[in-house]
Amino acid sequence: MNELKLNTISYLTPAVTMDILLEAIQEIVPYELAVISSREGDDKLKVRYAKGPLVTDEIYNFEIDLKKRTDIRDVLISGNVKLVEESKDPHHDDTYKGVIDLPLGHSCMLAPLKINGEILGLMTLDHRQCDMFTPMRVNLTNTLSKLISLALAQSIMNDSLLNEKQTLIYERNSLLGDVSSVLEGLVGKSQKWLQVIEKIKLVAPTESHVMILGETGTGKEQVAKAIHALSNRSDKPFITLNCSALNYNLAESELFGHEKGAFTGAVSQRRGRFELADGGTLFLDEIADLPLEIQPKLLRAIQEGTFERLGGEKTIKSDVRIICATNADLLEKVKEGKFREDLYYRLNVFPIKLPPLRERKEDIFLLSNHFIEKLGKKLSKPNITLSEEALSKLKNYSWHGNVRELQNTLERAIILCNYGVIKPEHIIFEYEEINHDTAESDDTIAAFDEEVKKIILRALRKSKGKIYGADGAAALLKLKPTTLQSKMKKLGIA
Repeated sequence: MNELKLNTISYLTPAVTMDILLEAIQEIVPYELAVISSREGDDKLKVRYAKGPLVTDEIYNFEIDLKKRTDIRDVLISGNVKLVEESKDPHHDDTYKGVIDLPLGHSCMLAPLKINGEILGLMTLDHRQCDMFTPMRVNLTNTLSKLISLALAQSIMNDSLLNEKQTLIYERNSLLGDVSSVLEGLVGKSQKWLQVIEKIKLVAPTESHVMILGETGTGKEQVAKAIHALSNRSDKPFITLNCSALNYNLAESELFGHEKGAFTGAVSQRRGRFELADGGTLFLDEIADLPLEIQPKLLRAIQEGTFERLGGEKTIKSDVRIICATNADLLEKVKEGKFREDLYYRLNVFPIKLPPLRERKEDIFLLSNHFIEKLGKKLSKPNITLSEEALSKLKNYSWHGNVRELQNTLERAIILCNYGVIKPEHIIFEYEEINHDTAESDDTIAAFDEEVKKIILRALRKSKGKIYGADGAAALLKLKPTTLQSKMKKLGIA
């Protein structure tokens, strides 16, 4: 079996199969509304599929209470197709009363869907024109309903398997316990962080879109990767796109791709992120910065699963789960007219708010050990430890840059640390440096040794801890390496 046939078969989901069958029925039995409902328990029918020009969004939320609609219940019990002549019964209510307004006397047919005598659901066919369903069409519908029954059974079985798979994934995630010990970067034991972990485990097995909220540096992309890794899409692509600094054309090309010659410089066809993420997850970082002009096309791609490449006419299908992230107040952006309200509510199905590091300082010890082990390998400095004084200094800092700033701070400390122990003097904070540079415009001068120490530390950072050589700290300071080492020892710089 060639690749094209395999792709075609894999494309035949229950929804696609049902759509093909309903389209075929329409060629034989013309209708303006076809609705397939499944039997839920003994007393309810729930709409699963609908097709035709009279379909509305409300129809998909419609349910039929069989206790109140004894006429429909009787049709199901009989198991035979029934032509409803509504004009002869003034007390009869339309099947979809309150959802679709059909004229008096319109054509209506009820077809029970059953397999081996078991009622699975109901198919209704409606047409605004009277007398559309002739006896011959009723007989044909009786035969065709058997095919629809098979498609409905496939759909019900598919849902059952998906629910079972989702349950198994959730159970697997629960058995993993602390996801932070399994997925790199999600480290912490504080109550606020454990709540985040629990939300990740809850939403991962579902197909719901997720919005991750939090300040810069709180680990939004790590959380997105965790959700993907614990989902039933884990063996499919995880594709990212940072929406910052994208103009309309660039955003459209990045999201949906472009055809050759679509714009100056488009020398070849290119697939966009939506196409690359088919079957998997698309992570849209800094979603608040997405140009307003491209948002309707994104909304359509999410709702319908279809789009066109920039400069192309071919409609492309893509099954993508969206995880987005922002540090902005999107509702405020909506009020300002800078973000579409309908897109906001489409994306904000399951929000996860990440706490800043200053609100979970009890996690600093675990995070520090995690980063020291990771960075020690990267910098070829294994077995580095953190002194109690250095840890205290870390815990007393406000962490404007959150976890990312902690990682950067520890990387600098490891570079400056030569004897295996990170001491307080090795901990140099980014925001303190910024404030220090600003303060240097004043005439305030610290003690001589303190100023010398700051100069040496800057030189060591610039040389990445190297003392000897043309690019070493000694050369930068125009000192002999032995002289520099002597001064470092005197000033307590290990």
